Amino acid sequence: MHEAFKILVLSTIIINLWTVFLLLQDKRGNKLLNRWFAVFLVALSLPQMDLYANQIIPGGIFQLAVTASTFLWLKGPFIWIFIKVLTREKISIRTGIHFLPWFCVLITLLNFPQHFMPCMFMGMAHMFGYLLFSLWRLIKARPYLTSLWHGFPNSAYYWLLYVISGVMVLVTIDFIVMSLVLSGALNTYNILDYFAFPFFSVYVLSVGILSVYRPELLFREESDSIRVNGNEVNDDDVKSIETAIEIPHAEPPPQKERHLELDASVAQNLIHQLTQLMIEQRVYLQNELSLSDLAGHLGISVNQVSELLNVHAGLSFYDYVNDYRLKYACSLLSDPQCHLRILDIAFEAGYNNKNSFYRAFKENLGVTPNQYRAEILATAQSSDAIET
Repeated sequence: MHEAFKILVLSTIIINLWTVFLLLQDKRGNKLLNRWFAVFLVALSLPQMDLYANQIIPGGIFQLAVTASTFLWLKGPFIWIFIKVLTREKISIRTGIHFLPWFCVLITLLNFPQHFMPCMFMGMAHMFGYLLFSLWRLIKARPYLTSLWHGFPNSAYYWLLYVISGVMVLVTIDFIVMSLVLSGALNTYNILDYFAFPFFSVYVLSVGILSVYRPELLFREESDSIRVNGNEVNDDDVKSIETAIEIPHAEPPPQKERHLELDASVAQNLIHQLTQLMIEQRVYLQNELSLSDLAGHLGISVNQVSELLNVHAGLSFYDYVNDYRLKYACSLLSDPQCHLRILDIAFEAGYNNKNSFYRAFKENLGVTPNQYRAEILATAQSSDAIET
């Protein structure tokens, strides 16, 4: 059993590091997510290396043991970063500030190992604080996560939800076990080394391997079809799709004359502000963007935003936002350096689900996203061939 455990730990370390290499080389998917996930797997390998060193070297390796013990201080920042990536917030160089406590603790313990217990107490508080903050962030982003869960299964962000949930479970288990040890209810941390941590390592490793190798069962490339009432319908028959998904046309009810709240000069200024908002802040990428959100950005009422779009711009809210989303999606599809899957591009562009994305493409461009990408890339390759 002892030898089998060593083989299991060593195998996990090797596969972990190999997965890191593949993630850094992989051009598909979200590059930012791949890089941070690779860094996380490296950090995750440190306690495993320490565990293996203790199996083959009496007393283990001091520096490695100290570094592995500080992994406690890394879990919170990694959860925070993964949530930032999940919610597509900008990650700047200031992100490194979140890792500063870990670095300070590492230097302290390497030079003053007698301070191990105070550092562990503070580490527990640090970890628990990040856990609570992360839960608050996820609850706040619930509409966004619901859209992701139901509209984009098997996308890169969808898989990231599993990683985040796993890390949060690990943090919870760590906190409970460490509290029991410090209170005297348990005598050792071995339950983490021999049970909880290996299971979690296999879990994270499996997500990493699936992300790299992408089996056909889980990562099917999107077909040129949409779903109507749960049934897949081929996009080639455009008319039948439109008949199936659209409400039958009926005579619109007579509308009362609309009282306008915005004069022409004010409306023109607001349209300029709205255009700047779309171009500079790209709020159309928000999957749950609504009229009230635009009203909040512009500092006017929802009725005034509705009037601004419908009367002064001559567009519905859906058409106005969809135009920006479609142009952004086309820019990604036509970029030869963009290796995102169609499903990930739809989510990146702000659509709520695959169906609305494919439907918008067919209605506005007459082709599916797959066809559009293939035609653009084929044209680019032909141009390169002519030039050479």
